[in-house]
Amino acid sequence: MSTKTLGWILTIFPILGLLSWLFSGLPTEPSGELEGGYSAYAALLKDINADRIHVFMGLASITFGVGTISLVGLRMIVGEKSKSSIAFLSGGLLIVGFAGTIAENGAFSAATSLAQEGLMAESVSMLTIATTAGGFATSIMSLGILFLGISLYQTNTVHIISSVAFMITGLIGIIGGILFYDSGPITAYYASFTITTVAIGIELVRKGAD
Repeated sequence: MSTKTLGWILTIFPILGLLSWLFSGLPTEPSGELEGGYSAYAALLKDINADRIHVFMGLASITFGVGTISLVGLRMIVGEKSKSSIAFLSGGLLIVGFAGTIAENGAFSAATSLAQEGLMAESVSMLTIATTAGGFATSIMSLGILFLGISLYQTNTVHIISSVAFMITGLIGIIGGILFYDSGPITAYYASFTITTVAIGIELVRKGAD
């Protein structure tokens, strides 16, 4: 894959993934911010179209999957310039983290179906699994992002601002995934990840070869 093609993918697919989440119909307020927590969140799921959740969670998994593989491709470009063990580890962490994200998306979809069948206790259990899996997966993936950012900085693959921003994004994700994944501040991670990845993608498009 050419650098320019990789750049286009990194520019487009994070945005598509974020839009898939936004248009899925899931409650916009995190469960940790609701009075009543997971039980209140499950109650909100009763009024949501389950088919819509299934479709958009599937789309989110696909788009973020393509984006993750593209980040692994970026790691391979870095690997051609450096034999750093940090660069090598970043690819594996990104893949493991994304696997946990698939579990999270599936659990949210299952929680919606269970809530609409009146199985509220089971729905709450699935929401707990979704949040736990999503939080840990985010921390693991963010560690990969941090390592990739360090590798980008060491090899001067992208502008120093982009590589440092990627490192900061990774730190936010590591901390947020463990401490406040079900709260509003986690949006800082999603926003910074999307903006930084798109910025790196645009940079690769501008200076990459066809």
